[in-house]
Amino acid sequence: MLKLAALELAQSNNSMTQDQLSAFGFYGDNIVYTEVLKALQESQESLFLYAISSSPKGEERIHACGQADGVNMAMSILVNLRNEAKRLNGLTDE
Repeated sequence: MLKLAALELAQSNNSMTQDQLSAFGFYGDNIVYTEVLKALQESQESLFLYAISSSPKGEERIHACGQADGVNMAMSILVNLRNEAKRLNGLTDE
């Protein structure tokens, strides 16, 4: 629920700061952005695999699921910021 609310808030707020527009509205590839997303994805996969393994029990499993979901939310926010900045900078086909 919290993740969905945060994403809806980010999407409903169509205004980006100039710093966000500059940071996420780059043309082409950006090594920092790409590597941050890769690191988050690897972390998310690791946390997810741990959460569904037989090792964690009870609250430890719940905590691992929450961590994986938090990483997923961070990734979603970054991707949404990138997509919005690309759109505002005219870097998409739309």
